[in-house]
Amino acid sequence: MIKKLAAVLAIIVGITNIGGIFAPESAYAAAAPEIIAEAGILIDGTTGQILYTKNENATLEPASTTKMITCLLAIENLEMDHVVTIDDETPFTEGSRIYLLEDEQITVENLLYALMLESANDAAVALAKEISGSTEAFAVKMNERAKELGATSTNFVNPNGLHTEGHLSTVHDLAMIAKGCMENETFRTLCSTYYHYIPATNKQDERHMYNTNRLLYDEKTLVPVNGVSVPAKYEGAVGIKTGYTSHAGGCLVAGAERDGTFLIAVVMKSTDAGRFGDSIALFDYGFASYHTVKAADITDDMGRASVKRGAVADVGLELAESAYVTLPIEASSSVLSTKLVLEEERTAPIKKGDELGRLEIYEGESNLLTTVSVLAKEEVGEGTLLSVFGIENHTAYIIYIVAGVIVTLMLALTIAYIVLKRRQIRRRRERRAKRAMEIAKQRLEREKDITKRDWRF
Repeated sequence: MIKKLAAVLAIIVGITNIGGIFAPESAYAAAAPEIIAEAGILIDGTTGQILYTKNENATLEPASTTKMITCLLAIENLEMDHVVTIDDETPFTEGSRIYLLEDEQITVENLLYALMLESANDAAVALAKEISGSTEAFAVKMNERAKELGATSTNFVNPNGLHTEGHLSTVHDLAMIAKGCMENETFRTLCSTYYHYIPATNKQDERHMYNTNRLLYDEKTLVPVNGVSVPAKYEGAVGIKTGYTSHAGGCLVAGAERDGTFLIAVVMKSTDAGRFGDSIALFDYGFASYHTVKAADITDDMGRASVKRGAVADVGLELAESAYVTLPIEASSSVLSTKLVLEEERTAPIKKGDELGRLEIYEGESNLLTTVSVLAKEEVGEGTLLSVFGIENHTAYIIYIVAGVIVTLMLALTIAYIVLKRRQIRRRRERRAKRAMEIAKQRLEREKDITKRDWRF
């Protein structure tokens, strides 16, 4: 039944399996959006599946969307309550800023809010220098971390995205960076915040900051969406980062979540208003066409697997994480099937968390969508000599005890037998000696009797 359903679904939906993901084109999908931006992409923020692309590999200036990676590195390398003292160069940073002053003392947390809400270039420089000592050294960290997140065509030169020769990225890379960043709860909170208050510092009065991402709040500003003007505020918007320079044009990395489906849209080289309208068009298309389905839960019972030469004969299995897939909007989890694939040889010792195989998740029974690692649920130590025969340690110990008792009894019986035998031999010798003495005595009596008779005659 599943095979037939999968076949029908594949025909109707027109799904193609490229690298384990659906192609953006689907019979279930709404009409593809029209975006102003030179490049754009829409992905499932949970699975990473690409749902729409336009010039996804074109290298363009990312402007202040750069600050995503700056923010993530600051979260990973600094404590939120750490106090940063501003140097004499940072206050002269160009572009959008919160006008930091020399020797001003401000916490990392407040610098991060300034970075993500006000898009403060001076806050980016302050954080970069606090982490690496210079913006140049920090750029090295930025590129390393970006590659770890899947950004393969990105080159960051500065921490804020100001126009600099060679400072380039792609919508695909920014989407990958955004996906990784949004997995960090602190980052998610920062980029989704509309308003933040910075108390007075040793150099300045209190500051009030508002997020530049109109998708979060702006019901009055109208933006173009597929040729129609609509309010910029978008239901379910959750960040992420705006960007704009005269060279880069309007850039936006945006996130939105509805009914358990989290989407990330990236547009580059759009207009100021167009970047918001483009993102809305992409989101509308994505939510109308696809949804995220949990295919396997981390709490699912994965059973047990046999172990060679282990203290026990098998080991419990568990998933490394829950597994999610992106399906066309009209498809349900009923079209999914799973296959547990384990290593051929599982020999003790095994540590808790060792990867022992994978769970493959299919649409139907043949279209592989994704995989998730299967791990050892507990530790399995090396077994005794009997483990070669598949005998567990606790059973082996019982066998050893029983064998020990049997050997002891046999030894005891052997000793008892030897003692008994020796007693029997000694008694036999004693009886023989006694008999010999009786015979000798009888002979003596006979000889005395003969002597008496001879004397009488």
